[in-house]
Amino acid sequence: MNGWIALSLSLMLGQTPTPSSTASAPTKAQAESAVRDAERDETRAELELLRAQMRAQQENQGRLQSLEQQQTLKDARAQRLEQLRQQRIGSLTRGYDWLITASQLLEYGDFDIGPAITYAQDELSTALATSSESGSGETTRLIQSALARLSTLDDLVAQRNSYEARLQLQDAGLELHLAWQLSLNRSGTTLVNQ
Repeated sequence: MNGWIALSLSLMLGQTPTPSSTASAPTKAQAESAVRDAERDETRAELELLRAQMRAQQENQGRLQSLEQQQTLKDARAQRLEQLRQQRIGSLTRGYDWLITASQLLEYGDFDIGPAITYAQDELSTALATSSESGSGETTRLIQSALARLSTLDDLVAQRNSYEARLQLQDAGLELHLAWQLSLNRSGTTLVNQ
């Protein structure tokens, strides 16, 4: 009650009360508690920051692993495409050689070109499979056209028409040569649509 009287008197006299007159100073225990509370808040903030950094690091590691997996798949695809390209070049070369053999037989009047054509068709079928698997559109079209030409040879040979048979072989050979060049020109690429 004395505190109220002192406050009332000081207000009446126009004096502003001092903090010590209205409230008591914090005790040592209160000050220590406030410091502990501030330290605890600071520790919590640091802990939250560390958690956020760990989450960001985990996300970055996940992205890095995803990129590494993508690169591994890309490298494997490029290696597979190169293997297919090499197989296609080999098959085209061997098929072309069989066409030359068949043409030479016809040139000498020998119409027994069936085995040479069969071997050529087998090689071209292999080349066609590798071309289709690697998405080589123009190369695929050329090989298919050459195979179609070879399928007409049986009738031409049966008719003993060596001139037309040799023309079909020549055109098929030209198509195979173009397919071979396309395959060679793609040596530095690994695109799906080679």
